[in-house]
Amino acid sequence: MPDLSEGAETGVYLALLELLDEGLIVTGDEVIIDANSAACRLLERDYRQIAGQPLSELFLSERAFLDARARLFIQGEMRGSLRVALPGGRHRDFRFVAAARLRPGIHALILSPDLLAETAPDVSSLDPTPAADTVWPRLAAALLQPVIVVDDGDRICAANAAAITTLGLGREELVGRLAGERLGLQWPAADAPPLARLRPQPGGEELTARVLAGPQAGWRLLVLPPLGQPAATLPAPAPAASPATVQSNAVHVPLDVFDAASQAILVSDADNRIVAVNRAFTQITGYSREDVLGRNPGLLNSGRQEPEFYAALWQSLRDSGQWQGEIWNRRKNGEIFPEWLTITAVRDGEGATRHYIAMFTDLTAKRQAESRTEYLAHHDILTGLPNRRLFERRFDDAAERARQRRCSVGVMRLDIDNFKAVNREYGDNVGDAFLQQIARRLLAALPRGGMVARERSDAFLALLPDLDLSSECGRAAEALLATLSLPFEAEGHNLQLTASIGIALLPEDGNTLDALLRHADAALAHARRLGGNNHQYYVLEMDDAGIEREAFESKLRYAIEREELEVHFQPLIDARDGSIRAGEALLRWHHPELGLIPFRRFISAARDGGLVARLGDWALRAACRAAVGWPAESNRQPMVTVNVAIEQIMQGDFVGRVATALAESGLPADRLELDLDEQVLQEDNSRIFATLTELAGMGVHLAIDDFGRGLTAIPKLKRYPLQALKLDPALVRDVGKSEESEAIVEAIANLANSLGLAIFARGVEDEAQQAFLSALACHLQQGPLFGRPLTDTEFAAFLARQQLESGLQ
Repeated sequence: MPDLSEGAETGVYLALLELLDEGLIVTGDEVIIDANSAACRLLERDYRQIAGQPLSELFLSERAFLDARARLFIQGEMRGSLRVALPGGRHRDFRFVAAARLRPGIHALILSPDLLAETAPDVSSLDPTPAADTVWPRLAAALLQPVIVVDDGDRICAANAAAITTLGLGREELVGRLAGERLGLQWPAADAPPLARLRPQPGGEELTARVLAGPQAGWRLLVLPPLGQPAATLPAPAPAASPATVQSNAVHVPLDVFDAASQAILVSDADNRIVAVNRAFTQITGYSREDVLGRNPGLLNSGRQEPEFYAALWQSLRDSGQWQGEIWNRRKNGEIFPEWLTITAVRDGEGATRHYIAMFTDLTAKRQAESRTEYLAHHDILTGLPNRRLFERRFDDAAERARQRRCSVGVMRLDIDNFKAVNREYGDNVGDAFLQQIARRLLAALPRGGMVARERSDAFLALLPDLDLSSECGRAAEALLATLSLPFEAEGHNLQLTASIGIALLPEDGNTLDALLRHADAALAHARRLGGNNHQYYVLEMDDAGIEREAFESKLRYAIEREELEVHFQPLIDARDGSIRAGEALLRWHHPELGLIPFRRFISAARDGGLVARLGDWALRAACRAAVGWPAESNRQPMVTVNVAIEQIMQGDFVGRVATALAESGLPADRLELDLDEQVLQEDNSRIFATLTELAGMGVHLAIDDFGRGLTAIPKLKRYPLQALKLDPALVRDVGKSEESEAIVEAIANLANSLGLAIFARGVEDEAQQAFLSALACHLQQGPLFGRPLTDTEFAAFLARQQLESGLQ
């Protein structure tokens, strides 16, 4: 019986990888995982300078890397041209074939020189028509193992010389013919082992072939046993053995291919004595072939793993014939290093183990790259300062210590006064140079134990933990202003700068970072109104445009009776065709002195006065009454979405109030969507669960609003009857500006897809954000790009115009 074990698959793919004339790179979203010898040659780097290194190092700039990553891995561009950075500041243009998401976060790139671009560098557009794919037929031809390539139409598109000899057929009798008809081929069932049966000659011998994945979706490889070797074995090394070929039960690989492999390979016999190693093994470990042949692989043992680790490894090999994982080994010079190791047991037809094939990759460079990636995830690239994510983490630690020690924590917002004018006058490059100097000065002037972070552009945050006196914040702010008042010089330009600072304190001004930053922002705005170049502490009077809080609450309490409230609607658009899918109800208050005020401005006063549930119920009834008269578009009436606070759910019979709003307005339940704040799911309350379940049973849609702030536990998402997630507008606004926000948005989109939830985006401001979100299948979008909030009358007229325009098309 021929050996068709997993070892055969490993050997075939190894040979295919290294026989490519084109450069093959296997990469994650950020870090390169592996590369073949051709890629090393084309990129003019050795293997260790590619594998484990940041993918961004292959591009001329961070912007070029982000653009390429969006094209290849998000938008799924399969063929085209890339400009790649070479050592010494040079670059080269390559044609590429890309396969995004072979597995989640794993991609492949095949690179070949772009000869057209190299001979005519001023060509701005290239013929996008892909050339015929000749890579895989050439790979099949190079293998000694009989291989047949079958396309997705079940047609034979390549057969190497070994396959033609084995089958006893001419090439013209195979290539271009249907595999099922010509070979009497029987493919394996979906749940059966990947073994196909074929009978190429009527009445002739039946052959068995292993089925492997082919070069494109739906393509397959048939790997037959070598001619005349139905049960081949791997001979132990002997002095007289020919060095031309390394043989195994699974595949015969030419020695130059074996040595060209970028992964280290070790082959041992049934007694675990080393019988072969390749050149990569000797380069990684420092041991020569003569050092290790005939010895036990245990000579590489680092001593880091316990005996139980190795016992589990061998048990896995006995049970499943394979083990893979991370392990620490020791080089000849005594240095220990991490590696990713895969061991496959090669068994004969009777199931007895004949050899072990171990393949490993040195993870040292990858670990270094991961450290760099971790640093970049928590620091601003331009200034090296911590970013918002690291600031939040440090704040959490400081807040916990403050609660234990009964002390305070200071949070500052610092903005450089009129810095946009600097960029306009001197350009962004000079502006960036000034920002780097600003960052260094802030770090030097901050008290010991403090932290400064860059939030965006010329906006900075400062954290002062373990304060016993609030006045310590004022002294720190004065020190920061003083250091910034000294002259700056960059690229021959001299500059005087000032700054404005707002200060909020925990616990005096709030117990959460969001509250403190909001209050620090109010203090910062006050400092600016005073002319800048000063610092201000937050005081209650800074809220709500200077109106005294109690008077503000008093006026709000009677807003319903005085008919000062109204709802506006903002359209939710299907970005694929521009149709309006829903209108989101937004509460507005016509304040007697201040005019029209959005809900976010008076929500804190509403909460303090216990008015949230009452205002929310009014908005629900008003939204339902308005929506019932909306005209249909393409025979479908838009839904209406209404935000719901936890106070509404917890006070009285909320289900009954929803049912009343629907009954009084005549709006069908399936046209109403209730958007829940993440806080609703944080409450472990059976009443909330029962309420949401009953609402869903009525046909009301439920969604989580502003998702991405980090509050919701995933198990709660699975437990509650939700239909959709709505991205936090703060994340959406940073798409195209913050790689961190883009990564979070992509992760949320994948999470929603895995949970069977729809995903909506709020706060879309430009077409680049629209395109990024659409590439993630987030087609339902809302924001300034699609229209501002409208009164109920204006929104109804807007829908009518849309209906008329769609009817004329």
